Amino acid sequence: MRHGEQTWWRGGDGSGILGDISAVASEAEDKPPVVEPALVRRLQRLMAVDRAYRREGLTIGVLSAELAVPEYRLRQLINEGMGHRNFNAFLNRYRIEEAKAALADPGQKEVPVLTIAMDTGFQSIGPFNRAFKAATDLTPTEFRHLAMARNALIPLKASTSSGIGKPD
Repeated sequence: MRHGEQTWWRGGDGSGILGDISAVASEAEDKPPVVEPALVRRLQRLMAVDRAYRREGLTIGVLSAELAVPEYRLRQLINEGMGHRNFNAFLNRYRIEEAKAALADPGQKEVPVLTIAMDTGFQSIGPFNRAFKAATDLTPTEFRHLAMARNALIPLKASTSSGIGKPD
């Protein structure tokens, strides 16, 4: 890459959280690649399948130990390779996506927003509300009202429950 260029993982092509691994390039030819596809797949599996972002007390150190990679490599992957501002922004992306699914689910319209926040890995309602508003420009309650109104206009073909508010 030329000096000053950056590669950011956006997932804006409709590929969702998992994104396109091949779209992420290395920072420089003479350095080890910022993104190792195998590590990206392992990290994405931990987050999307195992839902590690829900774990209480999850830190970058804990996650790097679980992936058996040095913390600096995981931080570099998350920040430079995937384009997240920091580890919390990375976690919050998964948490907010799950919260949006739960808030839009008609089967969970009676589940309190606080329960959804806690079930997705947030420790309290304040950080959840701030992260949600930053990501969507809506409060969780506003998002739920809009989603329920949309659901009333467009009946769902199949329930896509995220499991929030339900035992694991």
